[in-house]
Amino acid sequence: MTTEITDVEDAGTWRGNIEKIFIDIMVNEVNKGNMDSGTFRTNTWRRILLEVNSQGKRNFNLKQLKQKFNRLRAMHREFSDLLKHTGFGWDVETNTVHALEETWQNYIWAHPNAKRFRSKGCPNYNLLGLIFNPSIATGALHYSSTQDPPNTDDEDEMDDNLEHGGVHVDVDTEIPDDPPQPEMAGGVTTRSGKRVTDSLLERRGKKESRLSQMGDALKAWVEASKARTKTS
Repeated sequence: MTTEITDVEDAGTWRGNIEKIFIDIMVNEVNKGNMDSGTFRTNTWRRILLEVNSQGKRNFNLKQLKQKFNRLRAMHREFSDLLKHTGFGWDVETNTVHALEETWQNYIWAHPNAKRFRSKGCPNYNLLGLIFNPSIATGALHYSSTQDPPNTDDEDEMDDNLEHGGVHVDVDTEIPDDPPQPEMAGGVTTRSGKRVTDSLLERRGKKESRLSQMGDALKAWVEASKARTKTS
């Protein structure tokens, strides 16, 4: 008799925002350095359990949390593998994947669990990367507490890293450059004498929206950085 939990059963147990609460608490513990060799220490697990039950008004036991942890890790790995497969495009702002019908059918035939990603992608994928692949995820988001906050150029680089490669897809994956943008009339000249095209201005204008979409992951780092500064 199998004890595997189905997606329907999982959704019923972790309904509402309880899954997000669990993920946020785990990210906070990771940022405090309480994850060792891919899992949490015993005392950390107990603290997570208390926090999840308190914030989510639930009565989970430790076994349920660890089972959910394993399911989230498997989902994160499966979605990461999908993103590296030829023919799939990732919308970083919505964490959804786009591909031709034939591409989807062929991939789902070989990887049946990937069917769930077709309609809703992988919720909280960026945050899961901070938990299950922190060495790569924090490479795109990390600044030490002794460094100044990222300036405009730093934010541009972070935007590009997230938009084109995600925060925790294999760093060896070859990422194509942006197609060249044609210069359009109506550009402006900066104080340094460089021309800025309308398309570039439009891209800059969308910065706030893009940063907002990736804000959960970045916000988690900022809060952890503040905590480290206060205790240093």
